[in-house]
Amino acid sequence: MIFPDWRVNDFVQRALTGYEPAVRQRFRDFLHDAMLTRDVDLFYPLASQVREAGEHGDYEAIEALCRNIRDGIERGLLVPGPALDPKVPKSTWSPRIVDERVWTLLVYGAIRSRKVDVAGMIVQEMKAVGVRPSIRIWNYILMGMVKTGAQPRMLQVLNKMREDGHEPDLMSQTIVLRALFDKRSLAQARGVFLSITGSIPSDRPWTDEETTALRSAYNVVLNGLLRCQLIEEADKVFATMGKEGPAPDVVTFNTLLNRYAHMKLPQKVKETLHIMGDRNVSPDIYTFTILFVNACHLGDDAMKHILMERMRELDIKANTALLSAAIYSILANGENDSLKHAMQLLRLMEKSPDKEARPNEITYNTILHKIRQQIEDKTIPFAAGHEQMEKIYDGMKRRMFRPNRVTLHVMMKQYLTHPHPDSLRTATAIFNELCTERVDNDDTWYIFLHGLNRRGQLELVAETIRKLQQRQSIQPKKS
Repeated sequence: MIFPDWRVNDFVQRALTGYEPAVRQRFRDFLHDAMLTRDVDLFYPLASQVREAGEHGDYEAIEALCRNIRDGIERGLLVPGPALDPKVPKSTWSPRIVDERVWTLLVYGAIRSRKVDVAGMIVQEMKAVGVRPSIRIWNYILMGMVKTGAQPRMLQVLNKMREDGHEPDLMSQTIVLRALFDKRSLAQARGVFLSITGSIPSDRPWTDEETTALRSAYNVVLNGLLRCQLIEEADKVFATMGKEGPAPDVVTFNTLLNRYAHMKLPQKVKETLHIMGDRNVSPDIYTFTILFVNACHLGDDAMKHILMERMRELDIKANTALLSAAIYSILANGENDSLKHAMQLLRLMEKSPDKEARPNEITYNTILHKIRQQIEDKTIPFAAGHEQMEKIYDGMKRRMFRPNRVTLHVMMKQYLTHPHPDSLRTATAIFNELCTERVDNDDTWYIFLHGLNRRGQLELVAETIRKLQQRQSIQPKKS
């Protein structure tokens, strides 16, 4: 029998508010269990929750969800195991299966929140209920270590993988490769890449999965070599793609274009575009974004116009990255009303119905950095720039963006130069937040000490130096 919605809603309302406290609590527990089993069973509501928590850095929500699942397993409400065949009908009251997808999703959410220790806790919970972590889960943890700068612990994870019966796959090796290039450990990176190329099967065609993984490794190597200014070596690696290595795709060409643009090598940018055309690789929105940003830096308005026209011809819509570059270009012009126009474009992005065109962390970081630079160059008044920076920073937090180290460094600099006493307290709070989250680096301490010194806060300088001497993870530079 199906009851009308009004009767169901009336019953729920009375159950939550009208009965005795013990009955109300039992009903709440029942609703909690019903929603948990539904989310685990359907998976997609669960995936939506975890992705949203990961995007907002809400690792506590992911921890709570993991505890709820473990509690459900202990009470027999849920059972760990492989996913059921969807063709097999489910019994209405049978326990719901917590399969590998659920555990992988939780680990992914923890890594997205930049909490490797929470991901490790989830792995321990898996093992406690008799579930063996897959290599995909271990790879997520490796990726998390690269993102959070915990590369020294990667060897421990690789050893745990082997103890668990998993040999590192192509994805594992590629993640290690990225970490080695980040640390500029070139000899070790070359060794890992040689191991990858030596493992390429030559007696049969590659599977689509192998081709994708191999291409990802090549793209990481090209990016790493060019970051180290090793252009000739990168050219040699690229020359092998499509021969003994996988054929380059649009990501490969975007990697090359991005690096050559950063290195201010317009001739290499042109050569890469020609090769891209010769190989019939179509540009995507990221290709246009890289070229648009490069044109902004070069002050080439004609090129920007050509790129926008070409995008219209290909029916490619401007995305967040392109619009962020446009804001940077407006601010870089240095005109009297550039700040006003940049803020107008930002407001339009914030109200855009297209999610792909809304501002992200990079947008806000770009604007904050450029306004701060203009304040230092005295091209805009300090008070007006400071007011806009505070509005943007507060707006980021209201929209649940988690400020990263770049944002916090820019804001810490700004508050340290503001004469008001409250500004010093705010700068100190930002510094403490960076240290508490363990995302501080040499620049964090230098910016804070330099700002304190300029303000004449010598006691705070001495106290901060004592803290720095106790911080083993930071090796102070001479400056």
